[in-house]
Amino acid sequence: MFKAKPILPCPSIKEQVSFYEGLGFKTVQIYTRPHPYAVVSYESLELHFYGTKRILPSENPQMCYVEVDDVNRVYEGFTAGLKRHTGKIPRSGIPRISKLKHLAEDRRFIMTDVGGNTFYIGTPNADPAFYRTIESEEYAINFEILYDLLYSKEDSNSAFNMLERFFPADVSSINVGDLDLAKILLVALDIHLQRDHVVNQRINDKLQKLFNMYNTESPDWNKILKQYDEIIGGEE
Repeated sequence: MFKAKPILPCPSIKEQVSFYEGLGFKTVQIYTRPHPYAVVSYESLELHFYGTKRILPSENPQMCYVEVDDVNRVYEGFTAGLKRHTGKIPRSGIPRISKLKHLAEDRRFIMTDVGGNTFYIGTPNADPAFYRTIESEEYAINFEILYDLLYSKEDSNSAFNMLERFFPADVSSINVGDLDLAKILLVALDIHLQRDHVVNQRINDKLQKLFNMYNTESPDWNKILKQYDEIIGGEE
């Protein structure tokens, strides 16, 4: 059995511990002198931090991937803790936490703590291809690239440029099957929301028409509706 315990930097041990306690972690050890150091735990996960003034949170390159059994449960716990701790769910700046996202290999979210350390927290995907692939031969490859730009690279500006270049100006009128169209519209909606911080009304209206046309209790359309709710919800 192997068990990793990351040892990561932070400018302030007290602020770091306070942040993690707000998420629901327990403080195992904390030393402020002569060498600031702390250990926090969350179930079987144990994180170690050392204090240093040589690291700036905005320039901290440290990253760690944490695989969990139920990413939804961890995400709900962390976002609830962040909302209690900071009064909101911060989507930008430091600290921040992303929305849940479906990638090729997992369902994950990304969290950056007050020290600038970034954690990728995910559960291996039982259905990795559904959200990322479409049946249309004309748009399939470009859609996968568009999806990965937004969710793997977290680059909404590049995704927006690609959307404009490789898809119709009115993406809601694209000539593909309705399920493909819904997937494209979901990504386009999220691109605009992340980039402009507003819901694109034309795209949103088209999605609502599709939801009214199809029975969202069917497995595929239920997934689409849940993804839509995740994109536009949880911002308070």
